[in-house]
Amino acid sequence: MGNHPIFDVLGRWPGRVPTQRAFEARGFQIPGAWQNRMIEFCGASQADLLDRYWDEVAMETMQSIGKVDSDIRRFFIEPRYRSAFLDDLFARKDFVDPAVPNGPIVKGLLDYMKRLWSDLEFRDKESAFREDLRKREYTRLGIQTTGWTGKKRDIIPFVDRFCAALAFVRRRNRWYKKLVCGLIFEIGLDLGGDPQRVGDPLVFRIYHESDPECLFKMEGIDAFDRLIYGSRWYSAGSDPHDSVLGIRAYIELFDVIAASFGTAQQA
Repeated sequence: MGNHPIFDVLGRWPGRVPTQRAFEARGFQIPGAWQNRMIEFCGASQADLLDRYWDEVAMETMQSIGKVDSDIRRFFIEPRYRSAFLDDLFARKDFVDPAVPNGPIVKGLLDYMKRLWSDLEFRDKESAFREDLRKREYTRLGIQTTGWTGKKRDIIPFVDRFCAALAFVRRRNRWYKKLVCGLIFEIGLDLGGDPQRVGDPLVFRIYHESDPECLFKMEGIDAFDRLIYGSRWYSAGSDPHDSVLGIRAYIELFDVIAASFGTAQQA
């Protein structure tokens, strides 16, 4: 990838745990609750392993601007950071399942996935657990849905309100925040496709002001979930409250990540 300044700054990221704590301090509890759920499933003896796994996947994801599949040890750019811990887990993996060739390199997480696929009662129980987490959270945070239609273009006022509250500057349908370190955190919208379905329309970009072509682009939920495991469940609901909660949660998490690199410049 050459000498791009973004990698020098991203190398100073403090990691998953302090970032997640800052997110939780804003009232967002679902990732922590889901991590505890996975520890409960895998067994308390696996807690340290899981925490280290989530930490290392997050660090590889951040420092490779998302261009990595940590579970199969595939880097799509030359990495600045490669986890020896994950390399060792992968080398010692002895539970390959042909049905899930690219599954997690922690056996308990793979077993959980397989149980979801094969056990309808278990899948329904887990779905109910996630729905309860979201309901508790949008109630606690006082999420309001006035003006929500479920159409893509009608999410703009919600995005604008949440971004304005966090001091993102708007230019047309993009919102950005420039940090003293030179990073720019930008939120955009993908309004293509079916106008009647919101889906995952938010597009998040991180780049350095001196080199905007080299960027960490986050579309959908995968990159966020690798950075803060469990954050994928903010995108799983179909109820209006779930949808508005998800939009706010990802914008807040993006802002928390920005704050982990330092202060913003004055607009």
